[in-house]
Amino acid sequence: MGQSVKHRILTELFVLGVLTTVFLVVFPKRPIYLDVLLALFALGLIAWNARFTRNSIWAQFPPEEDLQTRVRRSYLLASAFTIPIILAFAAIGLALGYRESGWNGAWARFLNYHLPLAFVLYLPWALLQQFLFQFYLLGRLLTLFPTPVSVVVTGMAYSLVHLPDIGVTLAAAAAGIFWTFLYRRYRVLLPLGLSHAFLGSTFYYWVCGHDLLMVWKEMLQ
Repeated sequence: MGQSVKHRILTELFVLGVLTTVFLVVFPKRPIYLDVLLALFALGLIAWNARFTRNSIWAQFPPEEDLQTRVRRSYLLASAFTIPIILAFAAIGLALGYRESGWNGAWARFLNYHLPLAFVLYLPWALLQQFLFQFYLLGRLLTLFPTPVSVVVTGMAYSLVHLPDIGVTLAAAAAGIFWTFLYRRYRVLLPLGLSHAFLGSTFYYWVCGHDLLMVWKEMLQ
């Protein structure tokens, strides 16, 4: 990898870090549409730069297995990570609902019919985030730093967009590091997006008791 390419990557990351820091400081609590607009703007820049990312960055790290093997193993590991957490969310949600208003409250929280639709709407947002952090950021960090450092930093960077909620940020850091490890190993994005969407939607509906569809509807009014 030539020094000019590394210099370009360092410049990109420096500008990205400064702009992200300013955004988080200026908008510590912000409506979701600001996050969406920022992500779409970043997606446009990354799509414009995708050939460089694919041919000059990720070409340095060719996958070790064929595509079919990578897809299968990525889905298996993502499922092994996601399913136990979803079951824990379900237990927590039932317990919280029961404490609030008995079994009626428990089942009302657990069986909210808005959840499947919220998951479908959440999935593109989850895939967008995975694309930004795994495809764009991770490859650049791998060019500059050892793999463990790059994986951890990418996962932590993903978690920071969840500030100022410290609990969610810490949980997102753990999940982000795992998803980043999977992408570095298998280079398959969809299992990560599905895991993200399942965990995000069930967390808000079951653990927090928030109806995402109603929240999104209010934000658009």
